[in-house]
Amino acid sequence: MIKKILLLFAIFGPFFLYFFYTWLLNLEKKKYPIIKLCIISLFLFILALGFLRFYGDFSPNTKYSPSKYEDGKLIPAENK
Repeated sequence: MIKKILLLFAIFGPFFLYFFYTWLLNLEKKKYPIIKLCIISLFLFILALGFLRFYGDFSPNTKYSPSKYEDGKLIPAENK
């Protein structure tokens, strides 16, 4: 869930922040800096993907155990 929120914020965050900024200062510009916001959004998206790639990395030497039921309770999968 955190991954999805992080990616959505990276994509839509600059747009929401810009529109909140213009609303807060009561600016009434006719032109919106769509190109600049798209570039910032793309940069944040790539940064978020890189962070998620290296943050959730497991060593190839770990042993994966799939989820299973023990005593009627579901035990989630884990890397040991």
